[in-house]
Amino acid sequence: YETNRAGMAQIVEGLNALNLEHIPSVGNFVTFRVGDGAGVNRRLLQQGVIVRPIANYGMPEWLRVTIGTEAENARFLEALAQALKG
Repeated sequence: YETNRAGMAQIVEGLNALNLEHIPSVGNFVTFRVGDGAGVNRRLLQQGVIVRPIANYGMPEWLRVTIGTEAENARFLEALAQALKG
């Protein structure tokens, strides 16, 4: 529980730093808007980072990431910053 709470705070802080909208969550994942969900997902995959695209739910601009360890979350946020650059 504590690991998830700390990870959630880390991810949300990182998304805020990247000026990305997110849906508040109390679970083990965060849904966030990136614009080109398919493109950002593809660029994340090229960096070895897996998130869940949710276009099938009518949200093509959004992705969902599961909370991980501190190191995994940091890696995700670094990769996301790169993927957003195109």
